[in-house]
Amino acid sequence: MPNELVFIRFPNEKKLSLIKISEVSTLLNQVKRYINKNSLFSKEDKLLIALSGGLDSIVLTHLLFQLDFHIAVAHCNFQLRGTDSDGDEEFVQAFAKMHKIPFYSKAFNTKAFAKEKKLSTQLAARELRYIWFDEVMKDQGYHYLVTAHHANDQVETMLYNLTKGTGIAGLRGIPLKNDQIRRPLLSIPKADIEAYAKEHQLPWREDVSNQEDKYSRNRLRLNVIPELKQLNPGLEQTLTNNSKRFEALEKLLLHQASTIKSQYLSKYQDSYSLELSWFDEENGGLAILIEILKPFGFNLDQCFSIAEGLSKSSGKQYFSSDYTLTIDRSKLQITPKGETENFHLTITDSSNQISTPWADFTIERVAAQKDWPKDSQVACLDADLVQFPLKVRNWEQGDSFYPLGMKGKKKLSDFMIDEKIPVNLKSRVMLFESDHDIIWVAGYRIDDRYKITSNTKNLLLIKMTNHV
Repeated sequence: MPNELVFIRFPNEKKLSLIKISEVSTLLNQVKRYINKNSLFSKEDKLLIALSGGLDSIVLTHLLFQLDFHIAVAHCNFQLRGTDSDGDEEFVQAFAKMHKIPFYSKAFNTKAFAKEKKLSTQLAARELRYIWFDEVMKDQGYHYLVTAHHANDQVETMLYNLTKGTGIAGLRGIPLKNDQIRRPLLSIPKADIEAYAKEHQLPWREDVSNQEDKYSRNRLRLNVIPELKQLNPGLEQTLTNNSKRFEALEKLLLHQASTIKSQYLSKYQDSYSLELSWFDEENGGLAILIEILKPFGFNLDQCFSIAEGLSKSSGKQYFSSDYTLTIDRSKLQITPKGETENFHLTITDSSNQISTPWADFTIERVAAQKDWPKDSQVACLDADLVQFPLKVRNWEQGDSFYPLGMKGKKKLSDFMIDEKIPVNLKSRVMLFESDHDIIWVAGYRIDDRYKITSNTKNLLLIKMTNHV
């Protein structure tokens, strides 16, 4: 009968357990369909199962063994629970041997690693675990790492992320697929896993630390989730469905962000410029901006502040660990931190090839000619007015010159504002000096006093290449 209930006594239990056969007898087929529907892996793939010895991973291993997949198991001994940790390893090894499953194990000095890396014990264990799993997979030729995360783990993760603060990826929770990791139990409630283990009389090891509420996830599992299930008994299924919706929204957001980046984010060497004509905060612009700026290391609070600053005066700067972002009218300019400043170079010869941090130059003296390059990347100067040695340097506060076409002097800071040179790119502007006069703001304007006239007999050509 589909809903038949039976009583079974299992090893190490004094009481009879009431089992709904309809729940356990279909789990194998349910997992099989889930694997096929989501294309998690095939019978041709070699699978490495992360087997702790706990209920979830034992059931996962048994299911995949029953389904005749090509499996092996890997066990981490984190040496955090004394003899219990060694007991877990011995138990898993015996389980693998009984089922003739290839077995791998490794012991870690987790506390020492956590201290060295300044991580919590849990984060240290996670990092050690996945580094080693990756090594085993590469060395032994396994295609996928399979973990036993289930629907209750998904609930914990989504609630934990929501409580701590998260984007849409955190609301989505644990992904079904993540690089080479696969999670075929992600839609299965814990109760169904327990029922399957009891039906098949599977042994497992209990980690007593799972019942300690000093860890945030344990407090959620032991205290918060039971209260929420009073409001919604089907909490696991509800959040599993929500996870699918959030995953779809995440894909939509990432697609839109990718489209915006391809159209409006430009790169020149190691710097980026983001045009903002697309930005509309009322129609989701902030969410897209957050995704675009995330790879540059700007956090959520900074993104909020940047969005607010777009309607205000330009020049405001923000700093991540590796980049400087400057609001520049209708653009965001993003450049690496630690740019070279106070660059000085002396040129003693009129025929030189020189390099600066942001551009290369060639200098050549030629006889006057009717036609000469009229290009901002080439300075055409009256060679007889220029005195060597020349100096090449960054701009400094107080610099001024006589821009070509103007009769008066202009502060270089004002000139760069007029030329709409972003604040964070000003340090890249190279100046050429002759006898303390700025004769060329490289790439922009020569000094009017050194221009070519009808009396010019010789030209000094300074050509700029690889301009950043």
